Amino acid sequence: MQVRINTNDNQITGPGIQTQTKESVRDGHKSSRIKRTNTIFAGDLPMNKDSIMLRKQQAQKKAMQMIQDAWKGDRKTDQSMQEVQESAQQQRDEAVMNHEKVAECEARKEKLREGYGVDADSQEQKDLELLERAKYPSETGFTEEEEKRLEELQGQPLTEYQQKCLEIHGEEHIFKNRAESAEMAASMYGQSISNMKIERLKFHKMTDAQNNAEKLMEETGKEIVGMLWDEAKDHVDETYEEQREEAKEKAEEKEEQEEKVEDIREEKELIEERIETIKEDSHEAEETRKEQEREARDEAELLKTMADAGMDVAGAGAGVQAEIKDMLHKMKLIEADIKGIKVDEEV
Repeated sequence: MQVRINTNDNQITGPGIQTQTKESVRDGHKSSRIKRTNTIFAGDLPMNKDSIMLRKQQAQKKAMQMIQDAWKGDRKTDQSMQEVQESAQQQRDEAVMNHEKVAECEARKEKLREGYGVDADSQEQKDLELLERAKYPSETGFTEEEEKRLEELQGQPLTEYQQKCLEIHGEEHIFKNRAESAEMAASMYGQSISNMKIERLKFHKMTDAQNNAEKLMEETGKEIVGMLWDEAKDHVDETYEEQREEAKEKAEEKEEQEEKVEDIREEKELIEERIETIKEDSHEAEETRKEQEREARDEAELLKTMADAGMDVAGAGAGVQAEIKDMLHKMKLIEADIKGIKVDEEV
């Protein structure tokens, strides 16, 4: 079953949703027709829009928090990198300054050599350089000849030039150590920055946060679609149930009306039968009345005929008249048959 929900125009479509409307057409017969449609407008449904809006706002807030946390993390990393870069630059500046001090010391010693008139290749200068190396030994060490000369110099006094140069050499050594330490620190800071950059490339905090935020909003959108679909489905089910109940009630009402019509029809037939019976009874009564009228006329005519024939019928009893009537009724005598008949009152 496919479902398409467009929250922009509040429209939900799905081939599984059906709405029914009944139209009645009266042309002597009753009929109903059901219309089906695939579209339901979400704006027409009684949905809980507050809960949907709240769910959307919560998702947006959470997504924004993800991005903000990642942004803060990146900002913290950037700040740390900036601090390390500044420290590295301070150490480089410190190294440069100390190298300059070393250069100044070398210049001072050179000025002293020139001032005392000591030749660069003289034994005094060579002894001074050997004493400087001995004061701050290096990893290179000394040759046997140099060690022998150092033993010889132990018992000899230093010249004024050598003493002053050794003092300056002590200062120079301090500046060299400081320069080396600063350069080493700057190198370590630089390595830390490189490591931080590498770690950032590994984790992609901001990119991951954006992807997670997009995924969260997508899942929330699907959840909202599900909420809309469930509410739409519930509404359609309720609407269908209401329509089904309404159709059932109408069917029952129609059945009751048909039963009433049938009762009326049967009652009408009974009335028509009664009317027909009454008509037949009336017809028979009319025929009887007419027959009685004919008999009365016949009786009157007979009595008249008998009177005309000289018969005394004025004082005839009821029995005689009854016999006359019965005779007329049975034999249907006509006037010609009874002319000349004389009735004896005593008979």
